[in-house]
Amino acid sequence: MFSVGKKLGKGGSWWIAIGFFLLTAAPGMWYPALPNILKAQGIEWVLPYAFAVGPFVSLFSPLIFGSMADYRFSAQKLVGTLSLLGAGFLGMAFYALYMGWGAWWYLGFQVLNALLGAPMWSLVSTVTLANVDNAQKKFPLFRVWGSIGWVVAGISVSWMGWDSSPMAGIAAAGIRVVFGLACYMMPDTPPQGKLEEGKSNWRKNLGLDALILFKDRTMRVFLLTTLLFTVPLGAFYMYAPMQLKELGDVHPAASMTLGQVAEIVAMLTLGWLLARGKLRWVLVSALLMGLVRYGLFAFSGWSGELIWIWLGIALHGPCYTFFYITGQILVDRRVDASMRGQAQALLGTLVGGVGGLAGSLLCGWCYATTTGIPHSWVFFWGILALAVVGCTLYFVTGYNNGMPKEAEPKS
Repeated sequence: MFSVGKKLGKGGSWWIAIGFFLLTAAPGMWYPALPNILKAQGIEWVLPYAFAVGPFVSLFSPLIFGSMADYRFSAQKLVGTLSLLGAGFLGMAFYALYMGWGAWWYLGFQVLNALLGAPMWSLVSTVTLANVDNAQKKFPLFRVWGSIGWVVAGISVSWMGWDSSPMAGIAAAGIRVVFGLACYMMPDTPPQGKLEEGKSNWRKNLGLDALILFKDRTMRVFLLTTLLFTVPLGAFYMYAPMQLKELGDVHPAASMTLGQVAEIVAMLTLGWLLARGKLRWVLVSALLMGLVRYGLFAFSGWSGELIWIWLGIALHGPCYTFFYITGQILVDRRVDASMRGQAQALLGTLVGGVGGLAGSLLCGWCYATTTGIPHSWVFFWGILALAVVGCTLYFVTGYNNGMPKEAEPKS
């Protein structure tokens, strides 16, 4: 499974897999449980702001640290250091809830944690893509361990009875420490770019060179679709756990792992799909699954039956994999190695920053607007489904078929 060519030394591939597992297990402990944790603390009002913290700092943090990986520091050492530093702030955020210090202490510590944690996804992806041959086929085989980590974390939370407890976040901080140490064992990924002596390098230091990707029509349409699609996605982890609990699910954190179980299957089939079909249609299928997912959520709100929302959660896995993981491979194909870190960071900024921030606030406004009316979940998810329709139409009509040879692997 991890025969990746000559670039990785003995055991190096396993450390990347372990890294993905731990990287995803940490948020898997607290992210799906957060709505019910805040509700149990009596501060449900802070939910949109709590989910907006990470996206806000992701407006600039991934680009800056992505630039550091391209020009100054080895990527695996950088992400390890960020994780070790951020683990303390993550632990303090949930300790503040445990001690009853209130919402503002929680938000303050989460801002500091998110500042250091936001670049980690793109940096670990950079390490992987820089050290594997045939990324189209083999990157999903590493990324699938992240899905496994999320499933294990979600089931553990419900098994420990932490679906509404700050202990889920405190345990996640411990996982982040282990992840930080594991990063130093990953293959060395030194910077490939060069700063120009005697010239102002402020654009490079801020990671703004990656904005050149918007000049390519194919990339522009993909990046803007990614941004638009991420906005309604913001409601998934914010409100699906609450709907589950309202419908009588006693283990919502475990139920939310259905998406990652399906994601494992999607990861294992993605390389096969990309080798046999056009990348464009993989992306379109993901958009359509996103539409069906919210349609099932709405129908569950109408019928009052859990089976429909469970099916919708399961669709989240292939929807996420076929769009966002395929998108990472697309970006890696179209950029020079010297810009790999910044390009992945730009994608991370659009997903976790601009789109995530807009999604947290707009979905929060939509929820507040529809709450209290008959069949409120139907209207809430229905509005978001219409937003996905708009994303799909924009992508289908604007995406340029003038792609590089999609079946040709990039070494």
